Amino acid sequence: MKTFNNIYFLTLILLLILWIPVSISKIFDFENFRISILNQPFNKNIAHIVIYTLPSLEIFVVVLLLIKRTRLIGLLLSGFLLSIFTGYIGLALLDTWKKMPCGCGLIISTLNWKEHFLINIFFLCINIFSLIHGYNTRKFPTSSIT
Repeated sequence: MKTFNNIYFLTLILLLILWIPVSISKIFDFENFRISILNQPFNKNIAHIVIYTLPSLEIFVVVLLLIKRTRLIGLLLSGFLLSIFTGYIGLALLDTWKKMPCGCGLIISTLNWKEHFLINIFFLCINIFSLIHGYNTRKFPTSSIT
């Protein structure tokens, strides 16, 4: 059980290592993030919503993951975002759109779509592991009152 607890702790750290720089880069390089989202192959109204909500959601995930009482919600939101991103990349790999610029920053922007997909799968798997382990070991609060 101690090994699983250590792995659980490591997965939380890895998720924070993912979300902290990704969210901060969107804020500090907001103009490039905004332009790359506006170049994505979806409706401009959706793009404007994504531009202003995605960095906030990513920072919210970080805060939720850092606080033990909110970790379950953080892992659920993290898994939801990773699922959406992974599905989007999967559609890109299936050549769903003719033009597919990457709206990512940092090191991820240097990867091709297949490498990006594999990284997302990895983080989605560790997110799922953290959810299952945290639930099975009762590492999440069972009541919002306590």
